[in-house]
Amino acid sequence: MSTGSDMPVIDLQGSSLSAEFVMHACPDVDFVILEGMGRGIETNLNAQFLCDSLKIGMIKHREVAECLSARLYDGVCKFTRGLDLRN
Repeated sequence: MSTGSDMPVIDLQGSSLSAEFVMHACPDVDFVILEGMGRGIETNLNAQFLCDSLKIGMIKHREVAECLSARLYDGVCKFTRGLDLRN
């Protein structure tokens, strides 16, 4: 199913997600795992979800490494707690 974006990556923090995609993909999600440099690091490293998430990947572009103060081919693993909307 299309996310509604014209980009080849899956950008889950952008506002270009189609309502159809969100309604189909998210009704019973408890945990999101995004794997790979494009999905896990370049486009979604700081994405916030209602559920807990894990982003993992290897840095393969020098510009990304510099942005993250890391080295080329470093592994990245980021766990983020889901947003608590009760407050």
